[in-house]
Amino acid sequence: MHEEIELDRLYISPLRPPPLPLPWPTADELARARETGLIEPVIVRPLPGTRPPDYEILFGLKRWLLAQRLGLATVPIIVRAVSDETARRWVAADNNDGSMENPLAVARALQRRVAQGLTVAAAGRELGLSRTDASHRLRVLRLAPDILARVVAGELAPGAARALVGLPPERQRALAERIRREHLSARQVEALAKVWKTAGGNPAPAAKTVSSTGDDPDQARLERALTEQLGTPVAVRYAAAGGGQLVIDFANLDILEGVLERLGLRW
Repeated sequence: MHEEIELDRLYISPLRPPPLPLPWPTADELARARETGLIEPVIVRPLPGTRPPDYEILFGLKRWLLAQRLGLATVPIIVRAVSDETARRWVAADNNDGSMENPLAVARALQRRVAQGLTVAAAGRELGLSRTDASHRLRVLRLAPDILARVVAGELAPGAARALVGLPPERQRALAERIRREHLSARQVEALAKVWKTAGGNPAPAAKTVSSTGDDPDQARLERALTEQLGTPVAVRYAAAGGGQLVIDFANLDILEGVLERLGLRW
């Protein structure tokens, strides 16, 4: 026997380890729930000292999150008065149900709805996403298949992977490997990918517009190395007397912040 209760009277169990990510429902689960209107009951127990009673979620956390994503006011519950030891086992079983979302599932669901005639904004609304978030998720599907596989496996964060869109597959692989090797942040990846795209595939273009020596191969090599290291065009200018300037070009403050991070600076 179950009853319907308001969502805000349910609470995540304190027995659940806090570092674990919340098991938000997948795109397919959202679509299925919209079609059927069915959400299975959440198993709960009363929280002591609350009147009217609030409840601790013991099993079915994802069902509660699903109801939130669907914009429902209530969710079905089954109340159980159990010991702390039993509650701990149920919460552990709920955390280990193996149903965490494939990071590409939402993107593919969006792609299907857009192919069926919806706008990106409308498809995103169906899944509780803003238009910007929906567009970002769709961009990931334009990556090379082996790079997508890295995203699915958790080896490459979706935010960093998005920056690789538009690069040739071999450049995607090279930058993905550099992300793994150097632990680059998403912002650093965006800056470096922008340099590669601007240079038409050259991973380390010199900033010729501010360079003063033209044909000096040593200077060109130094500029290329600095450009690749900092993720934005760099030029070296110097006079015959020996003085000169190191010019670091950046298109916006996000890229500047990435450069400063690579230099070990905070501002």
